[in-house]
Amino acid sequence: MAALTFSTILSWVLANGYFLIFVAIIIGGPVFISAAAFAAALGYFNIYIIFSLAFFGEMAVDLALYLIGRISRDRVVERFGHYFGLTRERILKLEKMLHQHSWKALLIIKYSPIIPVLGFIVTGAAKMRFKKFFYILLALSLPKAIFFTLLGYFFGRAYDSFAKYFYYGQYLIVAVVILFAIINYAFVKISKRISREEIDY
Repeated sequence: MAALTFSTILSWVLANGYFLIFVAIIIGGPVFISAAAFAAALGYFNIYIIFSLAFFGEMAVDLALYLIGRISRDRVVERFGHYFGLTRERILKLEKMLHQHSWKALLIIKYSPIIPVLGFIVTGAAKMRFKKFFYILLALSLPKAIFFTLLGYFFGRAYDSFAKYFYYGQYLIVAVVILFAIINYAFVKISKRISREEIDY
C-alpha cells in the first residue's frame, strides 16, 4: 500500500462519519481501521467507537461468508473457487483441516490475503458447528482489531506529539504513513506465505 493511498484513505475517513467508516472497514479492512484510529488520535473520532466498529466489522464479514457457505456450496464454492486459487483438491484439504484442526485452519483463513472470502464460505459449506465457529472467530477477530486500531492510534499520537516540535512537521506525517505502509506490506507478505505453505502441504 503506497503512502499516497493511505493519505487518500485518511482524507476520506476525515470527511465521513462512523456509519460510512464501518462500511469501509467491512469492505476495505485493516487500512481503514488504522486510518480511522489515526484520525481518532488527532481528536476527530472516539477511539473506543472506532475499535468497536473495527471489531464488529471484522466479525460481520466473516459471519456473512460462513452463512453463504451453509446455504449454497455447489453454486458458490465449487463454481467460483478456482478464480481465487481454490481448486477442488485444495478445497478438500481445507475441509479436512477444518474438521481436524479447526483453530489452525481458521487462523490461516482469517489472516490470509489469498483465501479469506472463499475460505469462510468453505467453512460454512463444510458444516462446521456455528457455535464453535463463532467462538474461534471471536478469538481471532479481537487481536486483529486491537492490532490495527493501536497501530493507527499510536502513529496518530506520535504525529500529534512530535509535529509541533518540527518546523517541517508536514513531512513527519509522510514518514509515519510510509512506516505504516511498510508494516502493512510485511503483514500481508508473511500471512500470504504462511497460507500458501499450509494449503499446499
